Amino acid sequence: MITKENGKVELLAPGGDADSVKAAIYAGADAVYCGLSSFNARQRASNLTLQELEHLTRIAAQRNCRIYLTLNTLVFDHEIPDVLELLKGAYQAGIRVVIVQDLGLLHILRKYLPEIEVHASTQMTTHNEGQISFLSQTGVSQVNLSRELSISEIESLCSAAHEKNMKVEVFVHGAFCISFSGQCYMSSGLCGKSGNRGECVQPCRRQYLLPNSKNKTDVKAVFNLKDNFAFADADKLYDAGVDSFKIEGRIKKFLYVYNVTSAWREQVDALEAGNKTGSNDKRFETVFNRKYTAGYINGTISADMFIDTSRDQSLKFIANVSRYWADKKILTLSQNADLSKNTELLIYTSDFTFICKGLITQKITAREYSFDIEHKLKGKINEGYQVFTQDSLNAADSIKSKIDLMQHEKVPLRISVSGSVGSKLKAVFRSPRKSITLFSEMVISEASQRPLDHKMLHAQFSRLGTSQFVLECIDISELQPNSFIPQKELNRLRREAVESISDMSIDLSRFEIPLLKHGFSTERIQKKAYFIDDIPESSLSEKTAAETVFIIPNRIKDVDNTADRINRNKRITPFFSSILIGEDFTRAVELLLKLDGRTIITDNSGIADVASRSGIKWIAGPAFNIVNSYAIEALLNIKGFCGLFLSPEFSEKERGPVKIPSRIEVWSALNLERKLMTTRQCLIRNISGCNKKVCDDNCLLNCDRSATIANAQGKRFRVVKKPGFYTTVYF
Repeated sequence: MITKENGKVELLAPGGDADSVKAAIYAGADAVYCGLSSFNARQRASNLTLQELEHLTRIAAQRNCRIYLTLNTLVFDHEIPDVLELLKGAYQAGIRVVIVQDLGLLHILRKYLPEIEVHASTQMTTHNEGQISFLSQTGVSQVNLSRELSISEIESLCSAAHEKNMKVEVFVHGAFCISFSGQCYMSSGLCGKSGNRGECVQPCRRQYLLPNSKNKTDVKAVFNLKDNFAFADADKLYDAGVDSFKIEGRIKKFLYVYNVTSAWREQVDALEAGNKTGSNDKRFETVFNRKYTAGYINGTISADMFIDTSRDQSLKFIANVSRYWADKKILTLSQNADLSKNTELLIYTSDFTFICKGLITQKITAREYSFDIEHKLKGKINEGYQVFTQDSLNAADSIKSKIDLMQHEKVPLRISVSGSVGSKLKAVFRSPRKSITLFSEMVISEASQRPLDHKMLHAQFSRLGTSQFVLECIDISELQPNSFIPQKELNRLRREAVESISDMSIDLSRFEIPLLKHGFSTERIQKKAYFIDDIPESSLSEKTAAETVFIIPNRIKDVDNTADRINRNKRITPFFSSILIGEDFTRAVELLLKLDGRTIITDNSGIADVASRSGIKWIAGPAFNIVNSYAIEALLNIKGFCGLFLSPEFSEKERGPVKIPSRIEVWSALNLERKLMTTRQCLIRNISGCNKKVCDDNCLLNCDRSATIANAQGKRFRVVKKPGFYTTVYF
């Protein structure tokens, strides 16, 4: 069992590019999570190169900050070699912690690269004690909980995780997804850009036509949530046992990261010192936000959590554009503004499409200004466009100048060279922490020209590039004068020495994983599933072309009655839903143990964990998001695993076959609508109205409503709320 170390809580900040990582470190983050060019859940972020990553890990280490690498997307079989190459480079750059979603990648890391610490991404949708237990079996050391949980629900999971020697991280600031993370297929279904592959185009932020709309202006942002704001509840989260406070925002730039992280640094310091904490901070009003809510944390899932615009609420409206002369660079506003020189402005269209950012270089009148545009225009500046300013913009130069000065301190390297004609050259490389002795592969000869003198050796051995070292001195007192060794041999010695004594030196052969064991095959036992959400009173026919699968609600109203009805129908296979929070998980476990021992299907790894420990065979449902052979190998280590549904994100035509052991059944659904998302929120109220402002237990148990909406392209979606089920969107 673990407890919070010395009363400390980790402050985990985002880093979408090098400047943002530096800003997070400068602001006092204990750790920064960032991604490389691929296999991370924020492909729209700038992300880092391996060279930048190595530089940043050294800066971080010198300031007692850690860097975590996000590899939190689903990975297909044909991509595994590329992932390993990326991991190899990241490890050489100093990465020792990786955040993952994919079970196959998790399996590879724990089995073949055990020195890399693995954290579970919020994309793994962890929200109950069984899932904590399941992840503990896979070797996860820290888990990011689902964002939909209340303080009491978080506290319970912290206790469960600490019993399993795992740490818990919780998002405390930034954007909310309307769907449970890892269970959203909306971007994939509508736009072919998968959120589980890091490509989400945020269709949930868009406006949709409501039912019975008479024109295309009758629209509403029905899915659009305000931003997460747990600042005032930091003490409650701390007391609940949370080990890591995580700030969202890898798409945001350095100024956002600095302001939010610095405010949270002060809050965490106050917590750890036992001092009074703040309820707000003015810095939060200067950065991008959609207004703030603490609804989930406080257990109040209400209409107040939504906002019907994606506009940045930190922007201050100045005026509309009256006219812009591009040749003269003069901007005329619709009203007096009295802006000073060097004020930065942002210009948006009337429907809030970004056009440009620029700087006032001269005030001509209270309405007319010389205006220099930064970078490229996103469109022509037209009359009526909106002009804004933002308080934080004018602080950008100050912060940028400070983070630009952040460089890692080079480690001094001392070299002693010795030898004589006819012997091999001996070179001893010493850093403050390590030393290594190397010998040349060829013997020293007598020089006819360019002998090994101090100047020549210094020139060759000082070429240390972007490594962590800087040459301090060379001792050649024991080297015979007029000795000669080819320069390429000196370069080899230098490269080998730097690699060997580097803090990041590794055995690269460990990044080559063996092929899967024999017995894995693309030939499968195919099973068809016909889904029902109610059990008929009479027993089902023994002769059916497909297996009948009963979808058990998220909230089970009567456990005994449900168990009895299932047990009386031998042809029914129970299906446990993906979202089972708190008491819902407890009741689902109670139901599982009252069944007659038949094989179950589960979308929830917590139920799989209980089944495996209870001798019950289980089938992994679609929400396990299985897309590669190594995920299947991972599940083979969990007792009772006997079958699977492949992920909705998987297409054999596009991705190639997955290798599956012949004894494992592969299931597919005959009659399921394509699910786009599941949410803990009430969407019906946003679409067709409901007098209840708060979504409570009674809503979950009894509400039975549906509605249809459409996007701008005319695609229609069904929003469904059934008794006992969370709201689900179908395509």
